[in-house]
Amino acid sequence: MNSLATRLSLAIVVVVLLVVTLVSILVARATNQAFRGYLARSLQPTATEIQQVLTEYYRTHGTWRGVVSVLRPYRRNLPPQGAPPLLIVTDERGQVVVGTPRIPVGRGIPRSLRSFATPIVVDGKTVGFLILLPPGSQGERLPRAEQTFLSQIQRSLLFVALLAVALGILMSIITTYTITAPLKKLVDAARSVGAGQFRHRVDIQGPEEVASVARAFNEMAAALEASEERQRQLLADIAHELRTPLSVLQANLRAMLDGVFPLNPKEIAALYDEARLISRLVDDLRDLALADMGRLPLDMAQVDVRPLVQQTVTTFALAAEAKDIRVDVDLPDAAVYVQVDPDRLAQVLRNLLSNALRHTPAGGTITVRVLLVEEDAPRARIEVTDTGPGIPPEQRAHVFDRFWRADPSRARESGGSGLGLAIARSLVEAMGGTIGVESEVGRGSTFWVEFPLLPRSQVPLQHEPQKEE
Repeated sequence: MNSLATRLSLAIVVVVLLVVTLVSILVARATNQAFRGYLARSLQPTATEIQQVLTEYYRTHGTWRGVVSVLRPYRRNLPPQGAPPLLIVTDERGQVVVGTPRIPVGRGIPRSLRSFATPIVVDGKTVGFLILLPPGSQGERLPRAEQTFLSQIQRSLLFVALLAVALGILMSIITTYTITAPLKKLVDAARSVGAGQFRHRVDIQGPEEVASVARAFNEMAAALEASEERQRQLLADIAHELRTPLSVLQANLRAMLDGVFPLNPKEIAALYDEARLISRLVDDLRDLALADMGRLPLDMAQVDVRPLVQQTVTTFALAAEAKDIRVDVDLPDAAVYVQVDPDRLAQVLRNLLSNALRHTPAGGTITVRVLLVEEDAPRARIEVTDTGPGIPPEQRAHVFDRFWRADPSRARESGGSGLGLAIARSLVEAMGGTIGVESEVGRGSTFWVEFPLLPRSQVPLQHEPQKEE
């Protein structure tokens, strides 16, 4: 009873039974009334003839005495079989002058029959009333022929009702199967995915609602498959990235233990650089893991990005000078406030500047610019533009992927972990911003980040410029 198929089938069957029963009762009642009405209308010519006979009788005799004699032929001829029709004549006061065993002479006609009374008018004066109704019109049993005909109609209605119930049950089974069969396949597929078979998919079939669930399931399975693939690739990339510095450490330490390399500050510094590279890689992986889980700690504040950008660029001045690279800064005169974590934003800028330094040749230029963008809503935009080789169109979609490098050898030589741009994207998105890249082969690249500009009403008062009096 707890299965959807059983409940749905029972619900449909109950509804079909109720509807068919109700319709059958209403149709049977309407048919009975219509048939009895037909019988009543079939007596209308006879009633008109009797009315004329009664009118002539009263005009001739001036009284209703002896009127039964003129009605005997009609009483003999009216009933085809069974009980006679209801033939009653009353005087002008409604007193019965020609009655039946149930309504004898001298009584008033029942209230239920008054609506069927036809007045008998002589010389403009109502002298009596005629009531002529077919047998069974007042609930009595119909004559045999009429009752047989009505019973045949009712049996036909019963057969149609039973046929409708059978078809309803059949349709309930078909409908239930149509709905539950895809759901059962979804259950089997969900169990397969739960067991780690992320390639499993289900066919899109059934009603639109079930098909929508199937499409959503396939999308979920595809996302899980892609996530599983990314995790496997991440583990492989981590193992690959750690293998080189660990191998260098192990080989140099073994050489020192064997006396091949002297234990001097130069060799120790080389080992320290490899250990620092491993430590940076681990820190970067930790930041990415926290960002993926939505647990990256952020200390959001209202920040003017101009001094933050200037300070971050200053820390790269010596590294840029050593590579004969010029760094230009273009800042607006007015304050540019955004809601960010200043330390995390500085980390993003450092990653973008480190990437620019790696790909800008000697004699090149790096330009850091802060500007306002007025598209859908005011936004603060920070751009880091280099004069490097640029990024081919087919590679731009991967620049923010983990461990992706346009030039792996150059990145390794400069101490890059391959995670800088991936971390920058995670940090920017965690702070509610967007990040992107524009590049042209042979002319350099521009990496940019955007954050919603704070309205003037939210700008700290102590930083608002004073008006001149």
